[in-house]
Amino acid sequence: QARISTNDLADQAEKLFEADYDLENQYNTLLNGKWNHFMDQTHIGYYYWQQPMTNTLPAVNRVHSRKQALAGPMRITIEGNRGAWPGDNPYQCDRGYNCPPPTLRTFEPYTPRQSRFVDVSAGGPNSFTFKAAPNATWIKISATSGSVTRSKPDFRLEVSADWSKLSDGQTAAGEIVITSSASGQNPTSVTIYVSAKKTVAPGGFKGFVEADGGVSIEAAHATSNSSVSGVSWTELPRYGKTLSGVTPLPAEANGGAKFQPGSGPSLSYSFYTFNAATKLTSYISPSLNGYGSDRPLAFAVQIDSESPQTISFIPPADPGQLPKAWDGETGFVANNIVTYTTNHTVAPGAHTLKVFIIEPAVVLQKFVLDTGGVRTSYLGPPESRILS
Repeated sequence: QARISTNDLADQAEKLFEADYDLENQYNTLLNGKWNHFMDQTHIGYYYWQQPMTNTLPAVNRVHSRKQALAGPMRITIEGNRGAWPGDNPYQCDRGYNCPPPTLRTFEPYTPRQSRFVDVSAGGPNSFTFKAAPNATWIKISATSGSVTRSKPDFRLEVSADWSKLSDGQTAAGEIVITSSASGQNPTSVTIYVSAKKTVAPGGFKGFVEADGGVSIEAAHATSNSSVSGVSWTELPRYGKTLSGVTPLPAEANGGAKFQPGSGPSLSYSFYTFNAATKLTSYISPSLNGYGSDRPLAFAVQIDSESPQTISFIPPADPGQLPKAWDGETGFVANNIVTYTTNHTVAPGAHTLKVFIIEPAVVLQKFVLDTGGVRTSYLGPPESRILS
C-alpha cells in the first residue's frame, strides 16, 4: 500500500516478538520457579507438526522512509480492500493493474456496523493537508479536512449514511472526493464511490434481518427452544469461534436412541430477507462418529414448510482411521470448525429456520444464509441485527 506507517507496524511486530520472551520468562519464574521450563517449547514459526529449534519472527515488510511514493504524498485505503490509491496496486482487483476506483460496500440500515472507514495516509516523509468532499447530503463523514505528518501518518475517516435523507426502498449513489495539498507539489485527488439501499422490514417483525449479503445467526440466539422426552438444545457459553455453541442435553435422556428427522427437540429462528436465497451454511464443532459409521453424528434443518434435511457432517471412515478432511491445513481440526451447506428455496419475506436434534454429541455454533453477498472469512460474517 506504500504507506509510511508500514515501518511503524514492522517496528511494533519486532518489539512484540522480543516481548514474547519476557512473558515466557515471567511464567517460568513464578513462585520461585515452581513451573520452570513449562513455557520453553518453541511456539512461533512452525511450518509442520514438529517444533522448530527456536522461535522465528515471520517476515515483515518495510518501505523507504525517506522516499515518497511515486503517486504522491497521499495514500487512500478503504475498508474491505487491501488496495491503495492513487496508482496501481496488485490488491485493487484480481487482474492487479488498471483496476477500478475505490468503492465502499453498499450501506444498508440493518448492517451490524453502520459505518465504513477510509484511511488517508502518508506515502512517504512529506506532510500534507487534505479535504474530503461528499457530493450528496445523505453521505455522512466524520471529518471534511485534516492533516497527515510523519509523526501522525494515518487519518481515519468514518463514512455512513443519513437514512433520514433517503426514502424507504430507495437506492442511491454518490461519491467522496479527497484532495491533498502538499508544499511544492501538485494537488492529488482520489474519488471514492459510495452507494446505499434503504431496506425496510415490516412493522412488528421480530427476528434476524438480512444485510450485507446474508443473514448470520448465532445458534444460541433462538426465537424458541422446544424439548422432547426431556431433551433440549442447551447453550455452552464461550464455546467455539465466536459466541458459544448449543448441544443436546441430557445426552442419553432419550433412552440412548436417536430422534427421527423433524420429530426431535428443535430450535427456531425467525428471519427476514429482501432477496432470494438458496444456500444455508451450518457451522459445527468437529467431532467423531462415536456410535460408528452406521449411526453418524447428525442433526436436521428445515426452512418453513420444506422437508427437514438430515446433515451428517463427519464423513465415514474405516475402523481405526480418521475421516477424510479431518487433517491438513484446511481440515476440520486445523480450522476448529466443520461447515456444511444445504440447498433451500427462500423467497424475499419472513421465514423460520428450524434445527432438530437427531443424535447427541453435536455442537452447533452458527448458521449463515447467503442472499448473494456473503464473503469468505475465517469466523464467518458477524451476527445480523435482531429486531425485538
